[in-house]
Amino acid sequence: MNNGSSFSASLFEPRSIAFIGASTNPAKWGFNILHHIIRGGYAGDLYPINPQGGTWFGRPLYRSLAEVPGPVDLAIIVVPKEKVPDTLRECIDARIPAAVIITAGFGETGAEGKALEQEVLSIARSGGIRIVGPNTMGVFSAYPSHMQAVMTSAPFKQGPVAVVTQSGNLGTSISYRFLRRGIGISRLISSGNEADLTVEDYLEYLETDEKTRLICLYVEGVRQGRRFIDTIGRISSAKPVILLKGGTGDTGASAAMSHTGAMTGSFEVFQSICSQANIIMAESIDEMVNIGGLMLSQPEIRGKRIGIVTQGGGWGVISADLCEAAGLELPPLDDRVVSMLDSFLPPYWSRRNPVDLVAPNRVSMMTDSAEALLKHADMDAVLLLGLGYLTGRATRWMESPVLPREVVEQPARKLIAGERELVDLITRQIRQFGKPIIPVVDIVGFDEPGENNIVRHLDTKGIMAYSSPEQAIRALAKAQDYYERRRTRAEALQASR
Repeated sequence: MNNGSSFSASLFEPRSIAFIGASTNPAKWGFNILHHIIRGGYAGDLYPINPQGGTWFGRPLYRSLAEVPGPVDLAIIVVPKEKVPDTLRECIDARIPAAVIITAGFGETGAEGKALEQEVLSIARSGGIRIVGPNTMGVFSAYPSHMQAVMTSAPFKQGPVAVVTQSGNLGTSISYRFLRRGIGISRLISSGNEADLTVEDYLEYLETDEKTRLICLYVEGVRQGRRFIDTIGRISSAKPVILLKGGTGDTGASAAMSHTGAMTGSFEVFQSICSQANIIMAESIDEMVNIGGLMLSQPEIRGKRIGIVTQGGGWGVISADLCEAAGLELPPLDDRVVSMLDSFLPPYWSRRNPVDLVAPNRVSMMTDSAEALLKHADMDAVLLLGLGYLTGRATRWMESPVLPREVVEQPARKLIAGERELVDLITRQIRQFGKPIIPVVDIVGFDEPGENNIVRHLDTKGIMAYSSPEQAIRALAKAQDYYERRRTRAEALQASR
């Protein structure tokens, strides 16, 4: 396990961890990261090490690696920077294959720090140990054992998204946004200064990682340009890679240099190369999660024909503009489809795409309309705008101090049950047609307290909801572009054989 190609087993599937720099002081990372590992439920052997010995809240503290009773797959190092070189030598003597160096104060700080970082790298290479960092937030791995060796304290859960980031706190922010929508994380890697292992190493591992279906990547600078492009190009033919670039302007580039020591180049050139490799470029961490959530929760969109069903006209008008700006199409409805919709919609409906229901009196009008658009108008995807209003109205009835509970409870529960049934209908239609049906819930629906929150209900069904048409349409357009490019490349490759 000491050769370079096998670092992944030690790093992501360690059977045992030596935590060097364990502390009982809650103000130190040697306390907090150790706490996160234990509380997260790591199932392997864990050896906290502190030269003073003693105990860590009932667990024995080992004075050195020499006292550890068994073999160690991974070392996590949280000691002062001047002690890192000797600590790494001890890890090599103990035949530990990989180490995560949390400690900062290296190449990101200037010439002296760079010299220390180079010393650490030389030691690592001479001893055959692979290192993450230094200056890293840590690593999380959900499989096979839950290992939360990171600075962040909120609990993680297993899922299909891998996050690789050159910024620790951005990795946390991206992960949390997925987690709060019910989407779990497979691996989180804060690459830090990348003295040894780089973004490319982690990407090559994730390329064949069966637990990872989608990769979110934040980079400030790339040290191995050709390898980076070759790797993400291969990955994008099978798994989506969503990339957020830091340091796109002069000020940001300067900040990146002082952050991780990364040099940044021309953003325009970088963007062009990523486009050629079919990488999805996100403009913010929220857009990254919007795109990723859509691609994980919806079928592959196979064309640009979009149908819109809305409970109010304004959202429909805005959505039509947004689709046009994003390169999506809103085909007109032919007479046959209009006649079909006429049979169950009120006489004042819009008779066009977007289909404006004008505050319908039953929620199934939305899914009945979606079925007509998908089945008979040959739309590639449908946006459902305005879910959650009925649940909100019903909740206000039951909370009202001026309405008798016995009068409003039955009709209120009927409205709430109707919208929950609508979610179930959407779920079934997605499976039935194999096409995206994307719900947009006004922001007030996200804030609904308790079990009546329709967004949480959609989350439990594995369907991403959006708080504005813009979020949904931008995500849909970028997903459509990715899938179209991937199909085109696959067809060209097949034709060349």
